[in-house]
Amino acid sequence: LHRMSVAQALEFYGPVREILRTKLRGVVAAKATAVLEKALGFAIPAPEAEKLGELLCPAFGEDQFENIVEFMSGRRPSQCPLEEREIPGTEKCIALVYDGIDAVAKIRDVLGPTDPTKAPPGSIRREFGSNVMVNAAHASDSPENAQRELKIVNVGDNHLRRVAEAFYAKP
Repeated sequence: LHRMSVAQALEFYGPVREILRTKLRGVVAAKATAVLEKALGFAIPAPEAEKLGELLCPAFGEDQFENIVEFMSGRRPSQCPLEEREIPGTEKCIALVYDGIDAVAKIRDVLGPTDPTKAPPGSIRREFGSNVMVNAAHASDSPENAQRELKIVNVGDNHLRRVAEAFYAKP
C-alpha cells in the first residue's frame, strides 16, 4: 500500500509534464475556438485558432499535469508548500511489480490502452477504468522507466505485507 507524496508524484510523472504543455495544442485550439465562437457569435479564422492553441496550451498542459499529481497524491503542487511535499499523500494505491521476459509489453497488453473506451473487452482498463485519468492502472512504457518508477515509489518497502499481517493477527 503506497501513499505517494507530492514530491514523488512530481518526479514520477515529470517526464509527461512538457509533453502536456506542448502536444495538446490542437485540442486546446479546438476547445478554445468552439467556446469563443459560441460566445462571440462568429467564426474564428484558422490562423487565429492556431494562435489560441499556442497561447493557451502551456497553461492547459500545466493544469492537466497538476490534475495528475493531485489524483495520485491528493494535493496540487501549486497549493503545496515546499516543506510539505515529502509528506505521504492522502490517496492510496498498490504498487505491483510484474517481472519476467517482455514484462512491460505483456502487462501493457493485459491492461489495454490508456483510454478505457479504446481498450478491448476483458482488459483491465476496459473493465475497471472510467476515463484517461481514472484508468485503473499504470504500467511503465519501458524497462528503463520501470526501474526509475520503482525507485520513486520505494517498491522494496512491502507495506502491504504489514497491513495483511496486522489484519490477520487480529483475534
